[in-house]
Amino acid sequence: MTPRRLATAALAALEITGLAFAMFAFAGARIASAGQAEPESELSDTGVEAVVRVIAETAEVRTGPSFTYRAIYAAARGEVLQAVARAPGDYWLRVVLPDGTFGWILGDQVLPLDVEPTPPGPPTWGQRFVAAVFSPPPLAAGDVGLSFSAGLLGGEGMVLFRPSYLVAPHLGIEGFVGETVGEHADVLYYGAGANLYLWPASPVTLFFALGGGGAKGRKKVDQVIPETGHYATANVGGGLLVALKKRITLRFDFRDYVVFGPDYTNKLKELSGGFAVIF
Repeated sequence: MTPRRLATAALAALEITGLAFAMFAFAGARIASAGQAEPESELSDTGVEAVVRVIAETAEVRTGPSFTYRAIYAAARGEVLQAVARAPGDYWLRVVLPDGTFGWILGDQVLPLDVEPTPPGPPTWGQRFVAAVFSPPPLAAGDVGLSFSAGLLGGEGMVLFRPSYLVAPHLGIEGFVGETVGEHADVLYYGAGANLYLWPASPVTLFFALGGGGAKGRKKVDQVIPETGHYATANVGGGLLVALKKRITLRFDFRDYVVFGPDYTNKLKELSGGFAVIF
């Protein structure tokens, strides 16, 4: 092959290679631009609500579109939420929570649903009351609880502080420390126990409680219990949690106590109420 033919062939090869690179670059730019445009789109600009159904066992709703943000709500399987936007870059959806606030949920944990354009009917009186009074159940997304109670224990004034850790939404491990102030004696109570919550996915739930610990009496004047010493205690009963708006949770306890020692036994009843914070 002559040098002239070699130069012509090389020039043709360069032209073909350049054209191929240009076509690949153009296709890559189109694909990149198409992949970036969709995540920024709003989901509810048309007036037709976009809704998603939770398909995971439990889907955490967070304050931002990443796992580094704090979880504020746990949506159960089958729960339907309104989606209003999608985060750019990642498949996170901004959803409306039952109390009207907003959060972010991972798109892989939900399934989009088709919604008819027919507007829904007005909410019932009961639905409006529940939405106005109660908050989402705190047990579903909480890990730690702090409770302050006051009331009567054995007919005497009592204050108790109860920190707790939620092993699961329906089970909590709880400690307690407090004191009764009576006319004849002050008694310090302390110990730990477990609470079993019947309806953790509801803003109002009953719970059963079982615990034990100790008590130490301090004599003021003549009294029934011995002057000094430690005594064992056991308690059983239950109570009620009510989650209201503004993350205010009311707690009521009804328990039977037994205070006992080698030569002493006394039965007491607790009737108390207070506030709890679960986060």
